[in-house]
Amino acid sequence: MQITFDQVSHLYGKGTPFERLALNEISLTIPSGSFVGIIGQTGSGKSTLIQHLNGLLAPTSGRILLGDAVITPSQRLPHARRKDIGLVFQYPEHQLFEETVAKDISFGPLNFDLPAEMVESRTRESLEIVGLDYETIKDRSPFQLSGGQMRRVAIAGVLAMQPKVLVLDEPTAGLDPSGRKAILEGINRIHREQQLTTLLVTHSMEEAARYADYLLVMAAGQVVLQGTPSEVFMQADLLKQLSLDVPETVAIVSLMNQLLPDNAHLPHSLYREEELIDHLQKRLSVPKES
Repeated sequence: MQITFDQVSHLYGKGTPFERLALNEISLTIPSGSFVGIIGQTGSGKSTLIQHLNGLLAPTSGRILLGDAVITPSQRLPHARRKDIGLVFQYPEHQLFEETVAKDISFGPLNFDLPAEMVESRTRESLEIVGLDYETIKDRSPFQLSGGQMRRVAIAGVLAMQPKVLVLDEPTAGLDPSGRKAILEGINRIHREQQLTTLLVTHSMEEAARYADYLLVMAAGQVVLQGTPSEVFMQADLLKQLSLDVPETVAIVSLMNQLLPDNAHLPHSLYREEELIDHLQKRLSVPKES
């Protein structure tokens, strides 16, 4: 599903002494099937931006196009279309509330009056997608699971709605490195297999570099930089001005290029760790004598 923001602004506390401009005439288009990383400091407008997509917030001015649905200050997203937008909040386990895992995941589909057989099928499938066994876990209380398992269950509850757009607001916050990687690898797999349009809000440049094919950099309620990861990471000076760091791989490439002759520079497109390692291994390999 393609997403378009057309001159979208949002004011918190409009008409009060606490009025604050959170989004300032945002205009951008996110192509269907893309994986977009949204980065920026706290208060830059990232969360405000994504909360417009499922009706939690309405624009103060401008319009948003979600496929053929239009959102304006006076026109909300139709209820029937909200299932197309799956929003995973920061610490999504706080969204859990039912007495069993199966009941929690099935709540959303049941709310849209889907047949019981279809709901059970979706619950089973969504648990398997996030790497949890349905029979083992379906009758357990979600509050007796580990932190990583709780987060997977919360994500499964969103996936059970079979959204066309998956929006993730810092989904790995508070997890250890292995837990973060497991969650994001699963999300990336889901994105590819189900051909979703995915938006990932993150503070981690490494996560953005590894999974996103397009980046939006936000500051003071505006998109100040956008493009492919290689295009964005080449703007290292601007990122530093915004108190953002480039990924370690980009910093390594930059440092090595300062030491190498011009005709031996490493490509700036080597921003993923495995690609940089592979390139260096090939460059350093010595041909075997015949």
